[in-house]
Amino acid sequence: MKRFLVGGLMLLLGDIIVHAQDMPLFSQKLTNSFIYNPAIAGHTFGSMTYSFKQSYRVDGAPENHFLSVHTPIANHRFGVGASVYQEDVTFLRLMYATGAFAYHIPLNKLSTLSFGVSAEFNSFKTNGANLSYVEDSEYLAYVTGLKEYDFSFGAHYQNRYIKAGIASNRLSTAWVRDTSKVVLSNYYSSFVQGLIPLRNNEDLLEPYIAYRKFSDLNNILDVGIFYTYSNKITAGVSMRNLNVINATLGFRLSKYLLVGYSRDMITGNVGGVIGAGNEFSLRFDFNENNYKERFRSDYKSSVAYRRKTMSKGPVGRSASRSPKDIKKKQRKIAPYSPNSRYQNTKKLSIKKRKSSSKPSASKKRKKNNSYKRHYKKRR
Repeated sequence: MKRFLVGGLMLLLGDIIVHAQDMPLFSQKLTNSFIYNPAIAGHTFGSMTYSFKQSYRVDGAPENHFLSVHTPIANHRFGVGASVYQEDVTFLRLMYATGAFAYHIPLNKLSTLSFGVSAEFNSFKTNGANLSYVEDSEYLAYVTGLKEYDFSFGAHYQNRYIKAGIASNRLSTAWVRDTSKVVLSNYYSSFVQGLIPLRNNEDLLEPYIAYRKFSDLNNILDVGIFYTYSNKITAGVSMRNLNVINATLGFRLSKYLLVGYSRDMITGNVGGVIGAGNEFSLRFDFNENNYKERFRSDYKSSVAYRRKTMSKGPVGRSASRSPKDIKKKQRKIAPYSPNSRYQNTKKLSIKKRKSSSKPSASKKRKKNNSYKRHYKKRR
């Protein structure tokens, strides 16, 4: 009887935890929100992320594994991605796999509107714990395993200074199925995040607010701020529902590899009893087309364009690049200019006409002197 009560208590505890938190609460910054919104697939840059989270130091507390990969295709016009998530809580195991497709509409150089859809497969069963003495129809159903299929939709917008997204997950559960016969419920998520460049665009300040509605009784509101120094170190802090503080620290080991750590701490006396939750993340970025690099690329291309425009004169590539060179070039080609030849010819013709029509002063003096001598001789 005692063993039956213990097993029933564990089953009840597992049911409560799973219905309350059937989606992971990973750090939104380190996982790029792709875990919640399919429109993020291939947005800005592609990456592969692995995260592990162990919640508190209570027996049977949830342990989460999350692996995702997404990348842009067709010159960043589309994005594809996939993810696998596993959660063990008490004697139960939840696993789901998703495949996502996104369509990105570039509005201008730094503004993009994205839409995405994803298909989802859920598996819900026991994790191998020995509870053969429990004779319960729901428990036996978990031993056999429950499987569900679903789909999700999301939208995302980003410009130079802000990005925001909204998603509705498990739409089949919300619209088609009888919710009393399913294990997992549909949920909604949204977020708004600022992108404030600092220190001559070398650093980035990101205040954000995120809201996730997992069930009628479970609403989660996150408010936080992150600071990225020179695209090397990311640090931030957030608060969840005013009773959980999350601190995050990420370090970029190389141009493409990022490691991160997050710690959840419950405020009040409860936190001292159950401890804190620890999350470790490892992310590999496929390219550097993130916000900072896109801004630098845009700045460099504009500077290069101005230089080329200033250096290219009317003669094309052979044009000079400084005023001194331009003067040398003009002196060099001046004799061959049609205008120059015409001007020289005109000057010569004017000189000839002057010499034939008007005698010089010296000739006038000679003529006068000869006239005077001739006049004296006659006298």
